[in-house]
Amino acid sequence: MQGHQIVTDAWREEIERRLADGESLRAISRDKGVCYQTIQYWRDKWGLPKLKPVQSTGADHANWRGGISVDRQGYRLVYAPERVKAHPYTYEHILVAERMMGRRLHRNEHVHHLNGQKLDNRPENLLVCTQSEHHKLHRKLEQLAMEMVRSGQIVFRGGTYDWA
Repeated sequence: MQGHQIVTDAWREEIERRLADGESLRAISRDKGVCYQTIQYWRDKWGLPKLKPVQSTGADHANWRGGISVDRQGYRLVYAPERVKAHPYTYEHILVAERMMGRRLHRNEHVHHLNGQKLDNRPENLLVCTQSEHHKLHRKLEQLAMEMVRSGQIVFRGGTYDWA
């Protein structure tokens, strides 16, 4: 329905039939190439009752992307509503670690990526440790990196650190 195309009776009948068959307004609007508000507008013009928006979640939500996303820090999040917490998404590395251990992580436990790659959530790349141990591991990595800078293996050039 691009430009000034006239909305026909056939269009109206098809929309009403699909709605009666239980199809969502969003699905119909995607198929028709219009936003759902456009269909709401025309239904109002036709004197039909306004459809109440359905609060959908998971795979039924308009923005569903398969239940997997990556956060700003680069960690993969997985849709896991069965964990019963405020937010239905959980870090994948936590789910993998918990599966390895056969229990949920304790409050003071963290999961460390051994190779430093946040998206590599293979069990052999994950180490469950206490918060204190995790902090020590990262501090040791920083010390090793600074030793490499001092020895000339890593240099600062062009506004960033790079291999010499």
